Amino acid sequence: MYLLPRGTVFRFDVWFRLLQWSRLTRLRKILISPVIYLILRHYEYKYGIHANANIYVGEGLLIKHGDCVYLNCEYIGENFTVYQGVTLGVKHRGRPTILDNVTVYTNSVVCGEITLHDGCVVCAQSYLDKDVAEGVYVAGVPAKEITRK
Repeated sequence: MYLLPRGTVFRFDVWFRLLQWSRLTRLRKILISPVIYLILRHYEYKYGIHANANIYVGEGLLIKHGDCVYLNCEYIGENFTVYQGVTLGVKHRGRPTILDNVTVYTNSVVCGEITLHDGCVVCAQSYLDKDVAEGVYVAGVPAKEITRK
């Protein structure tokens, strides 16, 4: 994740990565995780970013604007870019899998047990509930393929 003005997303990312690290061994999970979890929850409310602490997030996560971002995925690959107002995964419909070099633009919703393959782009204000092939741009409600890279 990259440093943004005033470091808001950077602070969230530091504590999110520390929480993932602290859960690698039982001792760290018991001693360190509760404190880091509380600090992370504070930053979630302060900056409007929620990320499920049990997901794997690859290198290069970029949250462009940290307002109302909800990340509840099975897996997030490398170089994932997300803009404000995005919801990935919902409580009762399964969680998406996001592969490498994916971008999700403003106010989009991605829900269900679907896969966003390498290099796909979800355009602004889209609702996506089906798998997206590699290198495809999707847009609309419900989202449909509009072009390929």
